[in-house]
Amino acid sequence: MRRRFYALGLAAVLTASIVTGCGNKPADTTTAAATAVTAAETTAAAETTTAPETAETEKASSEKPVKDMAGRDIQVPDEVKSVYSTSPVGTNFMYTFDDTMVAGTNFDLSEAEKKFTSDHYQSLPNLGGWYGKGNEGNVEEIIKAAPNLVLASGVDQSSIDTADQLQEKLGIPVVLINTDFDYMADAYRFVGEIVGNTERGEELAVYTENTINKAKEITAAIPEDKKVTVYYAEESLGLNTDPSGSAHSRLIDLCGGINVADCDVSPGYGRTEVSMEQVISWDPEYIIACTDNGYDDSGSYSKILSDSQWSVIQAVKDKHVYETPAVPQNWFDRPPSVNTIIGIKWVQNLLYPDYADYDIKKEAKEFYKMFYHYELSDSEVDELLARSLRAE
Repeated sequence: MRRRFYALGLAAVLTASIVTGCGNKPADTTTAAATAVTAAETTAAAETTTAPETAETEKASSEKPVKDMAGRDIQVPDEVKSVYSTSPVGTNFMYTFDDTMVAGTNFDLSEAEKKFTSDHYQSLPNLGGWYGKGNEGNVEEIIKAAPNLVLASGVDQSSIDTADQLQEKLGIPVVLINTDFDYMADAYRFVGEIVGNTERGEELAVYTENTINKAKEITAAIPEDKKVTVYYAEESLGLNTDPSGSAHSRLIDLCGGINVADCDVSPGYGRTEVSMEQVISWDPEYIIACTDNGYDDSGSYSKILSDSQWSVIQAVKDKHVYETPAVPQNWFDRPPSVNTIIGIKWVQNLLYPDYADYDIKKEAKEFYKMFYHYELSDSEVDELLARSLRAE
């Protein structure tokens, strides 16, 4: 089974390679013939020596200085045409901004991922990337793809050091953005500024902000005695999870659920292993079963509903077990990035339908059109949400 794990880690933005021209120093002349330069020759010589300077001036004027979201001062092209991102988080982010500007992917797309993405995106080469687990980008192929902007995620010192090293390796300036949940809208606005499309950046930023702020308002209005308990089931047996405080289970906290997992937060990729006895003792009222990006055998939904060990849990008794919609990206997690914005509405509507009365099918169509450049049909929405909605 092919598996892919996404991390919040680094993502690279646009870079431009600058070639500096310089004029040759004229040779000394010692003969009379050499010194007898006509006025026309003098003019031509002046034009020859100043031409490279003009080209250099024009080259410099085609760049602009920016301070990236990590505070690094970078020179980027005035006109950004193509962007390579160093990780799936950044690639997914840039795809939602403008799919035609993506220079390449970091992995081979599965058929499930191709289903709801643009033709341009599906035709892109796999350039690899730097996102943990020993993954490295193909420097030769990246240079051949000729991006003039590189996008990377992360603003800590480690991300800064890595970006500086990568910039030297590629010969292209690297720009860092912050794709953390609370800074996602800012990242859209920042990218809109540097690529010269502030209108698009603002559109996506406003949708993101409104969704998060609305969720916070709804959560604040839910009485404590009305809040429900939730277990996030990961891996094929459902016995891996992420507790409250993990980036991977953040939607439960944001949407007002009580995460029952009483275990340590596993850094990075998450997925803390727990026992069946622990889950039974926690006895959640709701279970959200993760599927990793369309790979059916990675999910525990069927296992939970069919295994007698799970049948004693309240969520199973009440048929409150729901699978994460997962194509082209998971609505809940994996990666915890822009793909989870639609998941906020989905989770809150599942847990608190009396407070978050969303028409999720309608919301899905709007999100996919705005972010994924794809118009869902009614049948596609039904297929996408077949295991993800409350029974009517």
